[in-house]
Amino acid sequence: MSFERILKEVTSVTIELLLQEPFFGHFLTGLIKEVNPHVPTLGVRLDGPDAVQLSINPEFWDKELARKEYRYGVIKHEILHIALRHILMVDRFSHKQLFNIAADIVVNQYVDKGQLPEGAILLEQFRDFKMDPGQDVGYYYKRLLAEHRKGNTGGSSGGERGAGGNPSSQRLAELLSGENEWLQRHDEWHRQIANLTAAERSNLEQKIDSIIHTASERVGEREIGNLPGELKSYLKTIEERFKPSLDWRRALRLFASSSNRTYLKNTIRRPSKRYGTTPGIKIRHKQRLLVAVDTSGSVSGPELQRFFSEIYQIWRHGAEVLVVECDTAIKRQYPYRGHSPEFVMGRGGTDFNAPLEFANQHFHPDGIVYFTDGYALAPRVESRYPVMWLITPNGLPEHTGIWDELPGRKVKMGAGLRG
Repeated sequence: MSFERILKEVTSVTIELLLQEPFFGHFLTGLIKEVNPHVPTLGVRLDGPDAVQLSINPEFWDKELARKEYRYGVIKHEILHIALRHILMVDRFSHKQLFNIAADIVVNQYVDKGQLPEGAILLEQFRDFKMDPGQDVGYYYKRLLAEHRKGNTGGSSGGERGAGGNPSSQRLAELLSGENEWLQRHDEWHRQIANLTAAERSNLEQKIDSIIHTASERVGEREIGNLPGELKSYLKTIEERFKPSLDWRRALRLFASSSNRTYLKNTIRRPSKRYGTTPGIKIRHKQRLLVAVDTSGSVSGPELQRFFSEIYQIWRHGAEVLVVECDTAIKRQYPYRGHSPEFVMGRGGTDFNAPLEFANQHFHPDGIVYFTDGYALAPRVESRYPVMWLITPNGLPEHTGIWDELPGRKVKMGAGLRG
């Protein structure tokens, strides 16, 4: 079986989502996709501590998801788990299996039933519990836990017994006692989330918010209106956090102009005998700046174009600029001469340490400007030079934990892609 073929088929699903439900299509473009025979089915995993990926078992894809509508539905199902932040909530609930069932009840209400393969967990399978539609995962968890305890006086997450006689109780007991592939998909991200440090978890939360915000910016109000109410409410919260709080271009100009050295330049004009002045000497101010460009996979092509548009403005006003392209390490460096490169090197993860270490040990600039989306742990290297962080519009929100940990000046770039 061809992994490349499967990735092309995933691209076809992305296109179909963009046409039918643009928010989910744009959301999917923000995820890493991999074909991995070591995962049991298709589900969400972490690619390192700060990136979410969709992992696909090739055999499951070809056999269980042979129908195109199933591929569409199952991928949308996984997107909803991420967008509704279910992958970040699991540690708040003591009974993990009940949480998994509750989370699937939530997301499958927003997927057409004809797009879900056999075995999907649906709200209508629990009619006897009289649960309301359109609720969040906490609501369904509490109701399921109460029903579970009616038939299981032990109330533990271990052995499940005492299912009760109605069909809803029987379905719940079946899910808790057996191996359901829909529930197995959650196991990997449960384990990975549990192993994250507090800083890594915060970074992941901001990354997911960025994907949500980017997707919402690319669709109209009509599409936003079709989203689940829980997600629409959360979008309003995100929008406030992503708004820039000051004129970032003015802040950049002030930073660049304050980081300068004074030079004396001789001219061909003679000293004045009449006035005793020496016009043959001019005082010049020149900035020597190290400009770090984040070329990790989370930075989009338009964002890179915008970075270089701003670098041009810095250079045009007289700064000496050395550009370093970096993801987890510096991949390329060159003096900027007024032209953007045809391509950039990198596209991996993100680590802020290498440019700061390079500045300390080798380049010794007057200041450092770091263009990035901000999604990485704060640097361990302490910069000897002033640093200004230019964060993309859809990047790290202001005044979050990781934002506050970045050393130096932090500025949110304004929305739009104009230079």
